[in-house]
Amino acid sequence: MFTGVELRCSTWNTAYPYRIPRIIPKPTHRMTSKRLGRGLGSLIQDPTPVTPKNEVMVSEVRPNPFQPRRVFDPTGLEELRNSILAHGVMQPVVVRQIEGGYQLVSGERRWRASRLAGLDVIPAVIREGVSDNDMLELALVENVQRRDLNPIERGIAYRDMMKALDLTQLEVADRVGLKRSSVANLVRLLDLTDKVQGLIAAESLTMGHGRALLGLPTTDAQDALADEIVKQDLSVRQTEGFVRELSTPKVAGARDNIVTAESEIVPWAKAMEGRIREALGTKVSLKNGPKYKGQIVIHYYNRDDLERIYDMIAPREEI
Repeated sequence: MFTGVELRCSTWNTAYPYRIPRIIPKPTHRMTSKRLGRGLGSLIQDPTPVTPKNEVMVSEVRPNPFQPRRVFDPTGLEELRNSILAHGVMQPVVVRQIEGGYQLVSGERRWRASRLAGLDVIPAVIREGVSDNDMLELALVENVQRRDLNPIERGIAYRDMMKALDLTQLEVADRVGLKRSSVANLVRLLDLTDKVQGLIAAESLTMGHGRALLGLPTTDAQDALADEIVKQDLSVRQTEGFVRELSTPKVAGARDNIVTAESEIVPWAKAMEGRIREALGTKVSLKNGPKYKGQIVIHYYNRDDLERIYDMIAPREEI
C-alpha cells in the first residue's frame, strides 16, 4: 500500500499545454493494491493518454452513470468555474469512449464547471478497457477519499458496490480504507424513510440522529420524531431518550425487578450503556436490577449487522 506520494516536478509537453504532476509513490514494506482497487491504481496514476488526442468536445462528454454523488454544491461549482475562466482546466478529466462520444470516468466537477464557463473543449485522458465495475469503484473511492459524499450517498454507494462487485461489507471496507462497522452503519441508514434520508443528506439531521431513529418500530414514528428533532434542535442523546421511551411497551400492572424506566437508570449504568452502544455501533439497552443482576440487550437489524456485531464480540482467530 502507498502511504504517501512525493510531487517532485511537473512535466510540460508543448503539444499538450497543461501541467500534470508526476506522482512518484513512496512504497512501504507491504505492497497491496486491494484497498484502492483497480480503479485508482491503473486508471489515474499514469497520466499518459491512450490516444494522442488531448482534448475532447465538452458537448460530447456524458456523466458517469455510476457517480455516487447526487448533489453538486452550486457555490463550489461557481468557484471552480471562475478558477477555470482565470487559469484554465489544470488537470484533465478521464473518460472512456462510448457510441457517439465519451463517458466520464473521473472529473465530473471539472466537466460541469467547464460547461458553466462556456468552454468548447476540455483536456482529457482517454482510457480503454474500462468496465462498468471499474467506473463504480473508481467513482466511489475518488469521492470517499475526498470526503465529498454525504452519509446517504456513501451508504448508497457502498450498497451498490456490494451488489455490483459481489463484495461483503468487510471487503468493501478494506477497499475504501474504513472499518467494517463504519460501512455497516452507513448502509443501515438506507433503512430509514425517504424523508429522514433527505434530512440527513441536507444536513438537517446528523448520522447519529439517523442511527437513533432506526430504533423506532414504524416509519410514521421515524418521520414524526425527525420533525421534532428539527423543530426543537434536539441533540443525539435527547433523540435516543425519546426513541427508548417510544419503543418501550407499557403494560399496566406489570412487575419487574429489572430497572427499565429511563428515569430509574443510575448514572453509571447509563454511562456503560452509552460506551457499549458507541463501541458496537448499534442500539444497546442495559437493565440493572438488585444485586447487580440484569441484562444487556444488543439490537441488530439484518444479517450483515448480526455478523458485524458477532465478529466484534467474538472475533475469529487468525492463523
